[in-house]
Amino acid sequence: MKSKIVLILTIAIHLTFIKSFSQAWDYNNNRIAVSADGNSAPDYEHKWATGDPDDWGANAAILAILAKMEMQDKLVHFSYNNFIDAPAGPDEKNQNKLSCDGGIIRWHFDADKFYDVTTQLEEAKNSLAREMVKSTAEDPLYFLHAGLSEFVYQAVEKAIELGGLENLKHVKLVSHSGFNENHKRREWHHTWEDIQKLCGNRIQYHKIKDQNACDQRDVLWCSGKDFSPWYWMRYHTDESINWLYTRVQAHETGKADISDCGLLYWLLTGDENGNPLKFKKFIGTGIPNAAQGLAIKKTLDANASFTLNAIQDFPVITIPGFAIPYKDNARKAMAIDAVHYKGVYAASKVKLTAPKGLYDITLTSLCEIDGESTYRLKVNGEVIGEIQNATTDKDYQKQTYTFKNVKLDAMNDIQVEFNSHSNGKIPEDDAFAFSRGIWTALTFHCIEKAPEKKTANNFIAIEGEHFDLHGEWTFKNDDIASGGKYIQYTGANSYEAVVEKNICESNFEVTEPGTYTVKWLMRQPEDAEGDKSNDAWINFPDAIQIGREPIKGFHKFVGRGKVDFAMNGQLDLHGEQPWMKVTFEKSGFYTLQLSGRSELLQIDKIVLYKDMSFEEALKMAK
Repeated sequence: MKSKIVLILTIAIHLTFIKSFSQAWDYNNNRIAVSADGNSAPDYEHKWATGDPDDWGANAAILAILAKMEMQDKLVHFSYNNFIDAPAGPDEKNQNKLSCDGGIIRWHFDADKFYDVTTQLEEAKNSLAREMVKSTAEDPLYFLHAGLSEFVYQAVEKAIELGGLENLKHVKLVSHSGFNENHKRREWHHTWEDIQKLCGNRIQYHKIKDQNACDQRDVLWCSGKDFSPWYWMRYHTDESINWLYTRVQAHETGKADISDCGLLYWLLTGDENGNPLKFKKFIGTGIPNAAQGLAIKKTLDANASFTLNAIQDFPVITIPGFAIPYKDNARKAMAIDAVHYKGVYAASKVKLTAPKGLYDITLTSLCEIDGESTYRLKVNGEVIGEIQNATTDKDYQKQTYTFKNVKLDAMNDIQVEFNSHSNGKIPEDDAFAFSRGIWTALTFHCIEKAPEKKTANNFIAIEGEHFDLHGEWTFKNDDIASGGKYIQYTGANSYEAVVEKNICESNFEVTEPGTYTVKWLMRQPEDAEGDKSNDAWINFPDAIQIGREPIKGFHKFVGRGKVDFAMNGQLDLHGEQPWMKVTFEKSGFYTLQLSGRSELLQIDKIVLYKDMSFEEALKMAK
């Protein structure tokens, strides 16, 4: 009885929370469609090669807002990268896809509602057009116009072609950007005015105030290069909100800008003056039913092995491009619903932390009499191998298959893909039954453990991507950088003085007080000559800095390295070049400041160490 009372109270509190907002423009839990630009692949046929990267974070924030209100089912269409004629980019660098796929996985959206316009133009147009055609006075479609107009123009053309001209009267378009409405990336593209001419002004239109105020950090949805209003995401107890902060960070010019999400916030709350503090209160304790614990940590047992159980250890089951599997609790297995998904693949995955090394990985599946399902193992996006179940005359016999010599890093994405299959032997209705791709476990046996790096309180690594960038710094992607990212100063040389707008900061924790040596992993562009693109201004404002003697404020820090990120770095004090040391008198949090000095310098990370040699620190840094 007590549990029922708690459940009722929880539901009541949630309903009160929803009703505390005043929804705008007669919105009443109706269908919502979104289309955004923000293409990250360069489009060199246009004067601005890349799209507006505010969409990278804003798209994730839009999904967070919907998921907070448990309105996943109201999102009927989401298209992104909607610059018509722009090129597609590889998935691993497609920032909009990373945001949308991440939101799908964490907040349980229907992946079939999402479209990358650069690769799925026709599918995306047809999807949006069909939703427009469905629209009636009782069932209007609210459309968030977060991208350019050409894609919408083509979708409206398709809706009219489908006989839905009059239905467009019940499409309600929300905008906040004259740029989105009027900009054309090709001469022949169309604007919002052209769309209205096409449909005879049938589409309803509402424009809220521009959601950007980047020069006022606590106003609206852009705080410029100051990320501090969004730090609450970084430290939130909901892991999915921590991930949302990384999508805010993704902006390639280092701006905290998620302005397009203001469209949805206004629609659901009636408030066109959203800001970081209001968003914090809106998110509250987190997203209901968010997929938490996406990472799992395993250690080796006495047999140098560990096992991942299908239904316990694979929290991610909503993966774009795959059917959603179900948990067969009776058999402690993962399976695909063969009634609804015939001859297609489902998938589940986990982020695994384990000792680095070479492994033999054994998949345990259950054979079925009505089909021979196929299983694929992916590690960090790479297909390791594929195996098909043997034929059997007895259901649910165990089958094992071992994938040999698989390399695991310290952190790995482990994905199992499995399909339904019919062998045409077991009649079912007017056709034949399908197997369900049932599997129960992955067992990992370490055959060669990688040498472990020493971990200690006397070594500190500050990754480039942990800086809040300001001015003319930017994040860059490179597989050889730690974590796949580094930072680069893209401004002009500033040899004489520190330029305040180019000061960026990172906070870090010191658990063992003392005096540390300062080094960095840096790189010059390949065509840089000599001492070009190889130094920055550096400052530890709340610690004691030491050259040959104590020094204060910013000083030139210099190194040399090309191709790979080299660990080096020393001060340049008017011709003297001592190593830099810094003393932390007590444990706690400290700040590191960098400012641009020489153009195109690349920094992977800053490292601090004490009571060890340079060579020992180098092994830990790499």
